[in-house]
Amino acid sequence: MKLKSFGCSFIFGTDLSDCYYVPKGSQLTWPALLSQYLKRQYECHASQGSGNLQILESVLNQIPGSTSLDLFVIGWTWIDRFDYYDSAWNPGQTRTPWKTIMPIDENDLARTYYSSLHSEYRDKFTCLNYVKLAMDTLDQQGIPFVMTFMDELMFDQRWHVTPGVQLLQDHARSRMTDFQGRSFLDWSRAHGFVESPTWHPLEEAHRAAADYMITVVDKQKTIDPAQQVRV
Repeated sequence: MKLKSFGCSFIFGTDLSDCYYVPKGSQLTWPALLSQYLKRQYECHASQGSGNLQILESVLNQIPGSTSLDLFVIGWTWIDRFDYYDSAWNPGQTRTPWKTIMPIDENDLARTYYSSLHSEYRDKFTCLNYVKLAMDTLDQQGIPFVMTFMDELMFDQRWHVTPGVQLLQDHARSRMTDFQGRSFLDWSRAHGFVESPTWHPLEEAHRAAADYMITVVDKQKTIDPAQQVRV
């Protein structure tokens, strides 16, 4: 039995004390600590700085070979990150073929994308479709999952929304796990936990988040048999 995690730096464990010595993800993150509680082998498939398309690909690539005895923990990242596949990449290279454009980037490609091509509507529509595809595929294969999110904009219905987007939002929200109504980062800040200069909650926050998620998983096991996380 395995617990497989997917996401960006907040799942990878950037800035935690062991992250520079563990190339495949920190063992101090809340998913890693949850795996210890559940007595499962831990595999981190998160990638620092990734966008949601890259996260989706990692999830889909790990479904073959996984079973209903495994648990997928997926942390969707900010919706305004744009992933693209590097056409110059070849299988002999060690680096990932994916590259990600972020609003903080200060290069010509990022400036062109965010000034001419980017829109909040596209972000919502595409990322919500990524979420639905992941949920539906995991359900089809009978693989239990816990999904969290970093970006409240994914569920915002004040602007840049259509009936189709609302339909996708309702579907995703009903299966999404949050931290007492917040993202992990916002929840950590609300509790006053220390974070790094790059906004990453540190060890105390991850320990507390793991304790919280343990109660969530245990509750699902006992009172929600239709959607239970099988452990």
